[in-house]
Amino acid sequence: MSVVPIKTFRKAVVEKRRLYLDYHCWLGENEILANAQITVFPYTIDAPLTVQSGYSDATNTKIVMYVGGGVGNTRYVLQAVVKTSLGQVKRDDIGMAVTP
Repeated sequence: MSVVPIKTFRKAVVEKRRLYLDYHCWLGENEILANAQITVFPYTIDAPLTVQSGYSDATNTKIVMYVGGGVGNTRYVLQAVVKTSLGQVKRDDIGMAVTP
């Protein structure tokens, strides 16, 4: 089974790219993001794609990610799994094409 990203972004190897995931339209009233986990596929041992993430504001409805590194001419998938304060779980797959 292959993973098809909802959207694919591009970045150069030397760049650190900022991405936002906004969940405010998906969340219920008074519901916030409680946990987020980002997994990168494939893992390239010599030059991994790195992801630093956190909440972008005090409402805990958006996630900001800083994506750096990676191997040129490689397509990665960032698999984001979020859990909410009311127990919902959502997965989003985002593509990142790294250019030399």
